[in-house]
Amino acid sequence: MGFPQTSYIYKPIFNKDVILPNKKNLIYLLSIIILVIVGCSPMYKGPISDNYDGTRFFHNERDYTFTEMLKWMWTMNPPKWPEWIEDPAYTPPPKQVGENKFRITHINQATILIQTAEVNILTDPIWSERSSPVSWIGPKRVRAPGVKMNDLPTINVVLISHDHYDHLDIPTLKTIAARDNPKIIAGLGVGALLRSKGLNNVVELDWWQDHSVRSNSIKITFVPARHNSGRGLFDKNKTLWGGFVVESPAGRLYFSGDTAYGEFLSSIKNKFGDFKVALLSIGHYEPRWIMETHHMNPDDAVKLHKYMNIEQSIGMHFGTFGGHNDEKVNDHEKDLKDALQKYGVQTSEFWLLGFGEGRDISI
Repeated sequence: MGFPQTSYIYKPIFNKDVILPNKKNLIYLLSIIILVIVGCSPMYKGPISDNYDGTRFFHNERDYTFTEMLKWMWTMNPPKWPEWIEDPAYTPPPKQVGENKFRITHINQATILIQTAEVNILTDPIWSERSSPVSWIGPKRVRAPGVKMNDLPTINVVLISHDHYDHLDIPTLKTIAARDNPKIIAGLGVGALLRSKGLNNVVELDWWQDHSVRSNSIKITFVPARHNSGRGLFDKNKTLWGGFVVESPAGRLYFSGDTAYGEFLSSIKNKFGDFKVALLSIGHYEPRWIMETHHMNPDDAVKLHKYMNIEQSIGMHFGTFGGHNDEKVNDHEKDLKDALQKYGVQTSEFWLLGFGEGRDISI
């Protein structure tokens, strides 16, 4: 599925030097108002718990404040990304793989195809041109998804880490559901949004709850993350976010979703032990003064790799949608190289895949 090489038009509303009262600024302000109106998720109501106060979900580490968010919006200065990037073509993924390995295919952003034990799992799928509730404004992709929708094998399970637009894309989910009707596994509260869009094959999990598939041969556990949720300005943390641990005959796999580095990682390590594979977010990490509260940078990801004693780590969440972060399209590559050298980790242990590239990790 290709996209036309149209002009890159998403720019910050606020400029740290000046705000010009012109037609373009008024259009952007109107756009934000529209995003606020159409963007909120349905309300979740459940019992108070150690991560839900009766109104919002929370974690126990520092998060950014509303004032900091406004400061970031005012001072953000994202560099210009390419209008379009043509990636090399890779062989489409197989229909399935056996029990003795994981097959990992990098598609784009946090969309990863995980194949193991004759089960095909797709994480945070997005094939839309923008990660936005509307088609005419919002972060726009600069490259096509690495695998065409028609080249995907039958999808048995979809994992949704949280409800941000670049991770929960309704048009993509509807397309996959119409074709394969996979089980969609997500955090508490996300099911209401999905069902309101006609997506009913949903399992909602709290942190540490699990769901098994294919005669219990694969167990999927929802685990904590240091991040947040929300699809508008007024529904922050109304649904639960997290990562996933996939346990199969081939070993344990950790999918971080979006997360910052934090103390919560010790609880995952203590519960599950070592991991065969990890899919770790390494993009959208600048400026650090605010992003360090909810996104890892490559240095954090390599530190996590070592701390959790992961055999093979693969970076993700980079180079797809521009305009809302302060790093260049390929900054993650240099920063990852520097981090690997800093921590003495070999490139054979922590690596990147091309968009559409797949690789086997065997027992």
